[in-house]
Amino acid sequence: MRNVYTPMGPLTLKDEVDEKKLAAELRGLELLYEITCKSPNWRLELSSTRPFIRSNDGSPEIQIDIFSCISNKLLNNNDHLSITMSMQEVCVLTDFNSNDEIPSSDAMISLIMLGNSGWPTKHTPETLEQKSIGFFKENCEIEGIKDSNIDFHDFELFNRCKEHLEHKKYRECLIGLGELSRFLYVCKMISVEGIVEFISPVLSQIPTIYRLEYLENPEEEYDSVFLDN
Repeated sequence: MRNVYTPMGPLTLKDEVDEKKLAAELRGLELLYEITCKSPNWRLELSSTRPFIRSNDGSPEIQIDIFSCISNKLLNNNDHLSITMSMQEVCVLTDFNSNDEIPSSDAMISLIMLGNSGWPTKHTPETLEQKSIGFFKENCEIEGIKDSNIDFHDFELFNRCKEHLEHKKYRECLIGLGELSRFLYVCKMISVEGIVEFISPVLSQIPTIYRLEYLENPEEEYDSVFLDN
């Protein structure tokens, strides 16, 4: 057993570990400490021998058990981060969007940066969907969205429309926006006005000529309710 100095206090290791992996974790911890201290969305809890990082951006609260994350990786080769959301354990792997060699400290940094970016639905792990959607609703002023049960599936459809727009596939984009709009209206009970405002960042970027051409021959008759604005 030995204690290793970190900016968040001494890390106790009960068994021998790979020194290169330990060095990588410690380098990551230095950056994690710096980024967290500067973030208005997170706070460090260093009052005990087990330091925690807690979200500071509304409900549900995310809590990261820093030393457990590192010990699990170094001693047990466990790729799961030690995270709770609203006091309930959630499964988040250290290798999300990367590989299984990533240090847990780097994975924690990625999580901190996700929070700093507002928990974008496209990049947030599915197990943290409640946090991502909760943050969006809390900061959304669109009529009916805050009280709806909008979820990752809806944003997946919306992001697909954005991809069509980026590739100038305007008809495909309009078909997708129509499909999403109808689904939000029928299944999520969101008002027409709210839906139009929700899709407007994409719809407004489609050249008018293509939108009018689509409305003359829409995939579904009722697409005009949402796209003719």
